[in-house]
Amino acid sequence: MSQDGTPITLKFVTEIKDGPRKENVAFDANGLYYIKGNNTYLQFDEKQEAGKVKTVIKISEKEVLILRSGIVKMRQVYRKNETISGSFQNQLGTFDLTTKTNNIEYKWYKNSRKGTLFLAYELSLQGEKSGLHKITITFKERN
Repeated sequence: MSQDGTPITLKFVTEIKDGPRKENVAFDANGLYYIKGNNTYLQFDEKQEAGKVKTVIKISEKEVLILRSGIVKMRQVYRKNETISGSFQNQLGTFDLTTKTNNIEYKWYKNSRKGTLFLAYELSLQGEKSGLHKITITFKERN
């Protein structure tokens, strides 16, 4: 994968609503933004307690693909109004996951050199519903 991307800073916020339970998880990271063909890519490392997770997000017109490698391995496609199966692997094992995507919004603001990606989906893990997840990624070019 080419490293000719534009350096960015990004904020990754996950909001989980599972019945009465609400949870917010957020982290900041430095990464790269680049365009290949008709696709936009965001690439960054997420530091977790057990180690590092490398994440690549591929944004195309119809779908978003999230690939994670390192201490967590995951490959998941998000397509509006579709239910898609994927898998998630960590030190505890490999889990089947399914996402039913309700919304995808991606915007790039050329003048201010920043972008936002918003995903809303219902997650099922090993066949058990795991609530409504909303991911908001905001990123901007680093000077």
